Amino acid sequence: MTGTLVPNTLGVPCVAGDMRIVRDAGMLAEHVVKADARHTPTTIIGGGSNLVLRSRLPGLVLLLRIGGLTVERLAASRWRVTAGAGVSWQEVVRATLGRGIGGLENLILIPGTVGAAPLQNIGAYGRELADVVESVTAFDRQCGRFATLSAAECRFRYRDSRFQSEDAGRYVVVRIALRLGHLAPHAGYPDVRRELARMGVGATPVGIAEAVVRVRRRKLPDPRRVGNVGSFFKNPVLTPGQLDALRARLDIDAQPHGEAYKVSAARLIDSAGWRGARHGAVQVWHRQPLVLINRGGATGRDVLDFAARISDDVMHKYGIALHREPAVKGVD
Repeated sequence: MTGTLVPNTLGVPCVAGDMRIVRDAGMLAEHVVKADARHTPTTIIGGGSNLVLRSRLPGLVLLLRIGGLTVERLAASRWRVTAGAGVSWQEVVRATLGRGIGGLENLILIPGTVGAAPLQNIGAYGRELADVVESVTAFDRQCGRFATLSAAECRFRYRDSRFQSEDAGRYVVVRIALRLGHLAPHAGYPDVRRELARMGVGATPVGIAEAVVRVRRRKLPDPRRVGNVGSFFKNPVLTPGQLDALRARLDIDAQPHGEAYKVSAARLIDSAGWRGARHGAVQVWHRQPLVLINRGGATGRDVLDFAARISDDVMHKYGIALHREPAVKGVD
């Protein structure tokens, strides 16, 4: 295998023949316009944290490292936070909490960079990015210019947006702007409530952040030590009829989600008997069945094949489809 290894938190081997680091929006536009004019396949990567890579990325690979982080006070308790696509998401959360600004505390410790956050509308413990986005600035490859899209124009949905669905590949995010300070603290998830009670603190932004940190560190492997992409499957969203059919087979909690209901993919995987299961170098994390880990030496194909076995078994036992959360890039 020759070429440059592409960084990814899953730790699978993938090579790129031509990989460039992009540090500003102008450089990004220049590379993308040239590549598109030559019909060169182009892959944009941030932190590589929500990504399953196959063995090779053909064409051009651009590593987004666009920096910049500003915090602007708009009113007594209203703030605008602007961050470049290459800034780590954790840096944004820490910067706001350090100034006493609430809104992102539930999203602490989510790995990856700012540029990837709008694509999948990152979320955790009852809060989504969509709750706080003011606008997203991106390079529109179709029009060959930069565009700033409002939150409504981003078409955010559960773990989804126009950037990775109907307009996948069209936009390259270079900057996001967030409005903070208008949301009441949210501590509705049982894990967070229990941790706050254990800590003996109230549901303040700082308290919730510390509770989430403790819960995540207890349940999830650190990608710096154990290769993983975080949650591998989305929580299924079911119609009332589907939920009734599932409950005829399995005792499971459900959370209202609009006119539908969201159920735990981890509960389905666990009940199907996959917790801790291993095939070769790929294993279901013993503390959180949503996470697949690379114990060392796994390829992207190994991980995807194992995930497919889990999905097929859950469908066979419970009639529920599990959908993958990370993107898949490259060829074998």
